[in-house]
Amino acid sequence: MNDEISKNRFLGRKSVQIAYFKPFHGHIHNPGMGIISMAISDHMTAGYTPEVWSKTALEKPFKLTQKMLDEVTILPYIDNLYIRVGWDDVQKEKGRLDLIPEFNMAVEAAEKAGISWGFRIMHCSPSNPKANLLPEFLANKLPTVDYDVHDYYGPNPRKLPIYTEDYLKYWDEMLQMLGGKFDHMPSLEYGDISGFGFWGEGHHDSYKIDQIEKLHLTDNGFIEEIVGRLIKSHEQAFPKTPMVLNLHLSEFEAGREAIKKGSWVRRDSYYEWFNAPQAEAGILKCGDAAMIFETIMPGNTMEDFGDPSFQRNNFDTAGSMCDYGANYGIVGFNSLDTLYADHVMPQLFDAFKERVGYRLRPSIIWKIENQDGSWSLVLGIVNDGRANPPGDVTFQAESNGKIRRSTVNGSRFGGRMYMVELPLPEGHNDTVKLTMALTMKGKSHLIRLAVDTGKAEAPCELVIHMYH
Repeated sequence: MNDEISKNRFLGRKSVQIAYFKPFHGHIHNPGMGIISMAISDHMTAGYTPEVWSKTALEKPFKLTQKMLDEVTILPYIDNLYIRVGWDDVQKEKGRLDLIPEFNMAVEAAEKAGISWGFRIMHCSPSNPKANLLPEFLANKLPTVDYDVHDYYGPNPRKLPIYTEDYLKYWDEMLQMLGGKFDHMPSLEYGDISGFGFWGEGHHDSYKIDQIEKLHLTDNGFIEEIVGRLIKSHEQAFPKTPMVLNLHLSEFEAGREAIKKGSWVRRDSYYEWFNAPQAEAGILKCGDAAMIFETIMPGNTMEDFGDPSFQRNNFDTAGSMCDYGANYGIVGFNSLDTLYADHVMPQLFDAFKERVGYRLRPSIIWKIENQDGSWSLVLGIVNDGRANPPGDVTFQAESNGKIRRSTVNGSRFGGRMYMVELPLPEGHNDTVKLTMALTMKGKSHLIRLAVDTGKAEAPCELVIHMYH
């Protein structure tokens, strides 16, 4: 017997259906989800076949320009810019930030376009042409080990900092300064936990590391402490901004604990390297945490990577990411990649436009009488997307100058319809304005409702007529 039926909160209360809404089709621009364009990264080259890599490895990377940013941010389905740079790109001297111009350009472009941005600071990167990503004042101060990269990434060796006490201290200082500058900004949507492993992604495989014993990677207690302290440093530096943990770090207890506490998660690819334990760790994240996927690459051919099921420009890959529950999907490693995809193979964006993230709508609305004679709305909320809203969703009813609100955690909106009771303002008239907002950690933003109103965009508000 189902005991829950006796807990039916609407039992014995008069209700009347007052509205139905059909789903919106097309891209919806909302917080906590969408299509990402990397504004700047360690892959500032065009073309990614092995032949092109070999040819361009020794050439100077192209520079991000304002024109590129303007052309990317004007695309109606780009929701977020991602800034992925080296430690030396944000700091030169002790105690101060020295952001490269491209960093500030990307932030300003996102703000101007009314979209969000995110970031990762890397302490090392095999795909960056520079051997060392440490700030100038630390380049000869912090000990490093050498590692070799593929020939198409350029000259060897590269430098990987050893995880010493000084390294952790200076990394923490940089994060605190970065958080002091940007954490309060509404447009900053997320920041990646970094500082451990290649690209800051938490792994040390694939490349030959000299004197690897100096990294103490076989000492589980030492590594757990390092990972835990890096996570704590990031969380303290950005108390208002969701932090994102690469699923490689789920191999460590400190990473799993962060996921359990609500950290967002990221996977640096969906392809053959994405193993089942990492996939399970992502599935087990909190229901109100976001999932970010890198990266669909325009321009590769099947011959470049062999099996077409692992092909980075396979049009089904975006759909597979959505099947998993992606809040965000990245197309390309830089602005030119995004523009190339838009001009040459716009199909890469199609699955994301309809399925990425969440798409909340009231499928049906009732008005229902309360015991004291007042009235509420009951919203039968459906999520037509593939991911949950990453945070708390606040529903607001406004009528006759008065407002009532009801807040529900985003984990509730997955799968079947969820019933939200929203009290109506006292003395409401025949029309009520319905809006929704999403709070992610310390920042709140209005949500577009995924409702078809006959217009080109999903609406930010619905006017509900109370008469039947």
